[in-house]
Amino acid sequence: MSTTLEVGGLRFLVRRSARRTTLGLTVDRGGELILHAPERVDEEELQRWTHSRLLWVHRKLAEKRALTARVREPEFVSGESFSFLGRPYPLKLVAEQDVPLRLEGTRFLLRRDAQGTASEHFRRWYIEAGREWLRDRVRWDARRIGAAPARVEVRDLGFRWGSCGRSSAVFFNWRLLQLPVRLADYVIVHELGHLVEPHHGLEFSRLLDRALPDWRQRQDELRHRAQDLFWCHGRMMQ
Repeated sequence: MSTTLEVGGLRFLVRRSARRTTLGLTVDRGGELILHAPERVDEEELQRWTHSRLLWVHRKLAEKRALTARVREPEFVSGESFSFLGRPYPLKLVAEQDVPLRLEGTRFLLRRDAQGTASEHFRRWYIEAGREWLRDRVRWDARRIGAAPARVEVRDLGFRWGSCGRSSAVFFNWRLLQLPVRLADYVIVHELGHLVEPHHGLEFSRLLDRALPDWRQRQDELRHRAQDLFWCHGRMMQ
């Protein structure tokens, strides 16, 4: 059962559970505030506990607003430039072609009647164009780590550049295909490293030191580069 609670001018969705024994608070991706509570906690205690965490809530909300503000969305007009593996390709709108979007020589061609759904066409293009490139690059970078994944997939990972899944599968964000190869290599090596060492601890850092000695420099460059790319923000996680 869900109810709402107002504290400090903010509205919280209260979710009670008979199995829960402690209070908890989350701020979801959309900015919704959710209180997780045991069934027997009364509203006065909820009010008091939530009020003590308002500073944390406001900080999280401010972070989400900052991230959203830094996401660059393209306009899909002729002359606008889109990156593929670090190289810029200008966009040209055309009246007719057999597919909505294609890369031809040194430019992207977008059919005018597909302009309204261009973001989806670009997403599909990056996934299709990047799939084989990433699989080949993973095979190359696996030599640095000494471990190869069972499967490589390209998909939408939201705020993450890549992730390491179960059964030795690795996943990469299609947005990664905008990056220069040296930064894509950092993401690839990072995820392959998790096949050997799952946690971000000292052993993981030592593994990256051996496989990619300048990985910290590439990590910093990646964080700064993200804010200049479409569909990304300056705090993409890696």
